Amino acid sequence: MEISIEYRDSLSDQNQDKDKYSLVLANPPFKGSLDAESVSGDLLKVCKTKKTELLFLTLFLRILKIGGRCACIVPDGVLFGSSKAHKDIRTEIVENQRLEAVISMPSGVFKPYAGVSTAILVFTKTEHGGTDNVWFYDMKADGFSLDDKRAVVSENDITDIIKRFKNREQEIDRKRTEVEYRALIYQTQTYRKCLYLLKRMLSTLHQ
Repeated sequence: MEISIEYRDSLSDQNQDKDKYSLVLANPPFKGSLDAESVSGDLLKVCKTKKTELLFLTLFLRILKIGGRCACIVPDGVLFGSSKAHKDIRTEIVENQRLEAVISMPSGVFKPYAGVSTAILVFTKTEHGGTDNVWFYDMKADGFSLDDKRAVVSENDITDIIKRFKNREQEIDRKRTEVEYRALIYQTQTYRKCLYLLKRMLSTLHQ
């Protein structure tokens, strides 16, 4: 396997990669803000924003091949943000690509460095949509305490997540409705209620 590590600004014009990779695994920086002059123009065409978490999602879509997949960690603001940029990137992923899974993580997983609530998005680049079923999982534990000590604990949902994700077609057959589809893009209270109900439904699978 050939490994290449390059030192460059991924979000600037220094990075010309396009339609190149079959897989992206990423934990991009959150809560950052960049001047428009330092960001590649083609990224801003898709999502006009200074927020790094949104710009990196746009970058991942650009560098993936058709059929390429991405699993990335994002702050909850990507899911629930109400700005036009947040809506634009959700529209791009849900409507033009194929969103496959949203795995909500507890807010302590990045302590002691950050307490922000995050989620893992899994999607495939299609350029023609395909988001018909989205698999949700509400992770409660990752094998470590959720305080600053991050001590080892017995509770760990990761094995269950991997098992269920691999066999998610056998889970409850739940197609998204038109109401939920619009809500995911435009972030209304309806979607928050739908997400809450999904979490409640999934929690019963552990009982």
